[in-house]
Amino acid sequence: MERLKVGIYIQVIHRGNPRGAGEAVAILEYIDAKEKAHIRKARAAVENDTKNALTLKVIVTALKMLIKPCEVMLHTDNEYIKSCVALEWLETWRQQGWKKATRKQPANIELWKGFYISAQIHKITFMPY
Repeated sequence: MERLKVGIYIQVIHRGNPRGAGEAVAILEYIDAKEKAHIRKARAAVENDTKNALTLKVIVTALKMLIKPCEVMLHTDNEYIKSCVALEWLETWRQQGWKKATRKQPANIELWKGFYISAQIHKITFMPY
């Protein structure tokens, strides 16, 4: 069975460095078998957290909206999240009991676990924004 192709576009507005307040939206876009376009939105907000945490939060929220395994084209400008996947840090953390080389947990561990679970269900490809 062919997987549904879904584009997820992430937009983040964050004030404060490194911690601050912000809002993010994920726009999910797909075309069904009848060639009808569909758009859904996921939102997230933080009051005192990092831009990386906010971005990861909205990505995980969007991925949880997908009820079947999908082929996801994820459009984000967040280099840290892309690097965690591309450089296999995420897999290494999982294999080490969700610990970094310093033996400390990565920041936002529950969000990373949620992302990891979604990545086992969906084929996720990071795309340029």
